Amino acid sequence: MAGMKATRRFLPTLRRVVLLVPPEAQLIGAMGALEVLDAANRVLVHAGREPAYDLVLAGVEGATRSIAGAVLQPADIDTIEVADVLVVGGASVEGAVDPRVAAAVARLAPTAERVVGVCVGAFALGETGWLDGRRCTTHWLSLDELARRFPAALVETDALYVEDGPVLTSAGGAAGIDLALHLVRSDLGPRVARAVARALVVFAHRPGGQSQFGSALRLRPHLDGTLRAVVDEVLAHPGHDHRVEVLAERAHMSPRHFARVFRDQAGETPAAFVTRARVEAAQRALAQSDDGLDAIGAACGFGTTDGFRRAFQRVTGVTPSAWRERFG
Repeated sequence: MAGMKATRRFLPTLRRVVLLVPPEAQLIGAMGALEVLDAANRVLVHAGREPAYDLVLAGVEGATRSIAGAVLQPADIDTIEVADVLVVGGASVEGAVDPRVAAAVARLAPTAERVVGVCVGAFALGETGWLDGRRCTTHWLSLDELARRFPAALVETDALYVEDGPVLTSAGGAAGIDLALHLVRSDLGPRVARAVARALVVFAHRPGGQSQFGSALRLRPHLDGTLRAVVDEVLAHPGHDHRVEVLAERAHMSPRHFARVFRDQAGETPAAFVTRARVEAAQRALAQSDDGLDAIGAACGFGTTDGFRRAFQRVTGVTPSAWRERFG
């Protein structure tokens, strides 16, 4: 990794970006970043400037079928000798890394200026040591598995994308678009990035982290039977009384012992989990009903509308009204 060169802000020459498409790739994860960089080229040309990126779609086999069934015809990665930016797309299988993909990363990444993992493409970076000691992220469904597989990685659970030195990772496949806009912003400045976002009709800076899409169900498999029953009750009836004393009584433990056991197994306090479960119930209600904020907050267990708004924004990064406007 010592061979990394410093990132240039404005590009005097074309920067070669190699997008490595794994077998059974997610199309949005494979192509979203490529579309952003291609749009940046078109914006530059329209303004009378030279394009900034030489884009190469590469794969480890000839015809590469995506998980949606579309067939791509990428260049053979073995014929690619250099990449200024190496982007590894996300595959359909959580945590599984094709050894040919890992071999390509091991060969091309050491001389690249930046190494990017989109969605579960982060696993290919982890497999080749690029996440060791670095902050990183992946899709929220795979965060626990990424941390388990690569204990030296510093996994961030609430980020659309993370940049740590030359290594960048994104949450889901669509977050690869956010990450690519960040690359454009870093290379070509905010005005070009805003023009690209306008051209693609996407957020220049998307509000909120990926916790707005996360799930309290993620912790369920890690709990023993007693705590799992308590958690299931909270998820089924978020509006009920779920103070620590009440939860502890259901688990037949003292409140202090229950709080300690819950934190050890779940990685968060009972109160934090209950708040998150209630916010996720409110997300569903905001998306599926026309009820007012007062009614939704009360039904989901929040004492006041103001408390509901504060908790919702703390967990998701956006207000209840913004969530409803976007997803309702």
